[in-house]
Amino acid sequence: MVFVLISFSEKNGLNPYRFKHYERYMYDYKETFRGEKATGRYEIVISISGEEYEVSISGKYREWEGVISNRFKNAEELAGFVLMKSYFDHYWLIPLTRTLFSKTLVKVLGSREVELSPGVKEIDKDTFRVVKECKFGGLEGVMMEVWHKKEVVFKLCLTPYTSLPTYVYKKTDEGNVYEIELLEYSDLK
Repeated sequence: MVFVLISFSEKNGLNPYRFKHYERYMYDYKETFRGEKATGRYEIVISISGEEYEVSISGKYREWEGVISNRFKNAEELAGFVLMKSYFDHYWLIPLTRTLFSKTLVKVLGSREVELSPGVKEIDKDTFRVVKECKFGGLEGVMMEVWHKKEVVFKLCLTPYTSLPTYVYKKTDEGNVYEIELLEYSDLK
């Protein structure tokens, strides 16, 4: 799937992957990979530390679990770090590289190249559709979908309240399905 979206509209008040002074997220993860189902749970805490962000991620996926913490200048740096760590004994991070911290998703949304006006647009052989509303973790937002051959292959819910998506759904050509959903959010310490 190729992700080439159009210019971002500031009037929506959405700032995906633009971290705030403090945010705490709790996510539930589900997947079907090669016909086998698995789940996970993640807590992500982001706080400002000088000109950088202190990010702490704790989670459990399949039989693996762990905690990492580091400082980053932006979300792209964080996505690269999570991907690198997932290859080296931090297998519990793999779901985040497939969903919230997919390098492509972070790059596209972080560069503000997304138009969120309701409607349907063609992207190469895929159809991009903005659905007016979604609600996850008690927060309302805007749902985007990508359709390929009359099937939804990607869904994303963004809200004006959070810097990370509240929902990501991805289906691969091989039929694998990855889904992460916000359960709780707080921007108060």
